[in-house]
Amino acid sequence: MQEALKLDALIIGGGVAGLWLLNRLRNEGYQALLLEQEALGTGQSIASQGMIHGGIKYALGGKLTGASKAIADMPAHWQQCLEGKGDVDLQGCQLLSDSYYMWPRSSLRSRLNAFLGSKALEAKVDSVEKSDYPDFFANNIPGPLYRLRDIVLDVPSLLETLYKNHEGHIFRIDWQHAALEKNPDGSISCLNLAGKRDIQASKYIFCCGAGAESIISGKEFNFTAMQRRPLQMVMVRHDITAPVYVHCVSDKLTMTPEVTITTHRNGAGQPVWYLGGEIAEQGVQQSPGQLIDAARTKLQEIFPWCDFSGAEWATLPVDRAELRQEDGSRPDDPGISARHNILMCWPTKLTLAPNLANTVLDILQAEELRPTEPIMQVDFLDKPVIASTPWENL
Repeated sequence: MQEALKLDALIIGGGVAGLWLLNRLRNEGYQALLLEQEALGTGQSIASQGMIHGGIKYALGGKLTGASKAIADMPAHWQQCLEGKGDVDLQGCQLLSDSYYMWPRSSLRSRLNAFLGSKALEAKVDSVEKSDYPDFFANNIPGPLYRLRDIVLDVPSLLETLYKNHEGHIFRIDWQHAALEKNPDGSISCLNLAGKRDIQASKYIFCCGAGAESIISGKEFNFTAMQRRPLQMVMVRHDITAPVYVHCVSDKLTMTPEVTITTHRNGAGQPVWYLGGEIAEQGVQQSPGQLIDAARTKLQEIFPWCDFSGAEWATLPVDRAELRQEDGSRPDDPGISARHNILMCWPTKLTLAPNLANTVLDILQAEELRPTEPIMQVDFLDKPVIASTPWENL
């Protein structure tokens, strides 16, 4: 067996959080590798709607929550990166929309919720003049309509951009032929790759969502501190050409829009709406057929000018993994659980991937872990591919 490959950090998990973290560490000079078992983005990342939002969905009703405060400046941060001026270079990543909209529909309560939310984040929200309504809403709604300073990214393009920045440090791993070796104190001694060179790292950083549970528990580390909050998303392929990016605000006293819609294209170039928000949260309690019936009824109610008679429908379960909260609620910030030389990381939201990376860097610097000499070329592992979107063949 050859001498072990020695690193500053080994990242397990090739979603947006892991890839962003690799970019940040490599940009700071750290010797880091990222390993992914499946295609890059498999799981939560590829199931994301691609929204980089500023927290309005958490400020409905006028209450600034911890989540809305944490997220408020993120669209500007990501925009800097898209322009090649931020801490990670995202030039080349496809922007689906440079604006997102919030529509309170017609009830007084939903209008009040949206109005108060817009006031809570006044610097981030603009009222839209009717002459400036996007094509989908023009001549179809009386208003009001708000424009959020949020953006929507094409997630496969984002994954590819992050990958290409440091593709020489991103590889596939087969956990059927690999195992983490444990020290007596519960730390990790190395990653044993059967028949190949072992990998030793100063830090082992897990950014693999729910997958971390099986990897860690397999060696009896007894260390996850994770909770799950599942969703069941809805996909609708139709013939509506005007793209839609909107939060439809409920008339209930809730912090979540009743439907959040993003528009994507399937493999044939046909438009597909991807539905999140309250309908996806409640959909966990429904069968796919029940959820599709509920979504069809809801969309026809919200958008009576649209014809969904020829639409195709599908659902997608999404297993969100987060740092455990005592009450099971959604964390406000990225979560990190640390023990020995192990960091278990959950960004909570796609939007917060940069915050997670910054926090990890703070931990490394606080522990005085400095970048070491460049590693040798890795030629004993295969390269991964980018995951396909859930709506690819819809």
